[in-house]
Amino acid sequence: MKKWFKSGLFLVILIFIIFLFPMELLGENWLHVDISGEEQVWIDSSYWKNERVWVTDGYFKETLKKEWVNDKYYTVNQGYWKTEEYRIWINSSTQVPYVAYRWVDTSHWERSYRYTEKWISVNLTIYVGTSKYGWGVYSFASKPKGTTTIIYNGERYKAYKDIIDYRPSYGGHIHATRYRCYGKEVRVKEYYNAWVSSGYQQAYTAYRTEDTSHWETGTRKVWVDTSYTVPSSGYWHSYTEKEWVDTSHYEYRSVLVKAGFYTSPIHGEIIVRKNPKYIFTKWHKDKNGEECYMELDIDWKVDNSELLEEEVKEIVRVYIYQDVHRFNGKGVEKVIIFDEDIPPSAEGDINTVTRFDYSGSEDSILHIYLYTQNGESAHIYFSNPINGFRSINLDSEGSNSDANTWIGGNNYGKIEF
Repeated sequence: MKKWFKSGLFLVILIFIIFLFPMELLGENWLHVDISGEEQVWIDSSYWKNERVWVTDGYFKETLKKEWVNDKYYTVNQGYWKTEEYRIWINSSTQVPYVAYRWVDTSHWERSYRYTEKWISVNLTIYVGTSKYGWGVYSFASKPKGTTTIIYNGERYKAYKDIIDYRPSYGGHIHATRYRCYGKEVRVKEYYNAWVSSGYQQAYTAYRTEDTSHWETGTRKVWVDTSYTVPSSGYWHSYTEKEWVDTSHYEYRSVLVKAGFYTSPIHGEIIVRKNPKYIFTKWHKDKNGEECYMELDIDWKVDNSELLEEEVKEIVRVYIYQDVHRFNGKGVEKVIIFDEDIPPSAEGDINTVTRFDYSGSEDSILHIYLYTQNGESAHIYFSNPINGFRSINLDSEGSNSDANTWIGGNNYGKIEF
């Protein structure tokens, strides 16, 4: 009896702890990664393009022809004198007045203003995944993760980022983030002097040289030779001639445009956090009456432990997008989530907020590409379905109808690449 009582008491305490302190319990790994060999790999992005091309074509056609061949001639000499006109060019010029304009500069300085963005000091703490009290309980397991820039209530903050990533001995996984904001971006009015270019055109009398050169006509006598040659005899010659019949024309053909790039693998690990677990289109409202959205946070760490100092690899660009496979055969909608160069870092993070226009099946894949300064890349991807209208206001387990079940449900994962 006592043994049963102790077991039941332990179970009640465990449930109480789980509900009191929120934890992320890892299930099967839903993240996937493309793992390449140690040599560089050619990524082929070639594509077919329909182009209008000129096709040279034709054929030879044989034609029977006849020509007269003269074999003897004699010349008739004759002609006459003719009076003809001729033209001679006379060079001359004159000065002609005209109204010209010159620019009178009235440029000057004017006082103006503009709005600029600047950072001011703030003292604000934001907890993600727990409360201030919950953080205090497990603060011994917190680790600093450097500084980052976040968006909170529509405003940008610079903050120190701390992470609790702790697995208690009794099981489970505690993960929470604290942002200690020390800077806030604000918009201020700034006055400055601006140079205003102005002026006007002033008329005055000027002179230009006008060319009055011209042709004049004269007369002269010239001999017109009307002599001609007359054939005295000849014959007809038959021959066959090949003529090229051109049938060249334009036609549309599919032309392969070759493209691609070489890349080599990098090694490390990445942590992906998605909130909420079940993603809805922006046409739904959350508990605060706002458009539904997806928060996606990724943390990466490149493994440089076996590299020399000059071989150290850092991430310089992050490209994240999702192919949303729409239902009822309506095609694939590509949604760009993040595509920017970042300050080089072997260890860093990206925080994004995305709203989706269309729902998508479990074939909808979210892709994460990490690129280094030398062109190496890592590709992490996972299924990320988007729930549609029929899934609203249902429990997470859904109903008996597949069309009414919430799809998705993953929100935390870690994988090595």
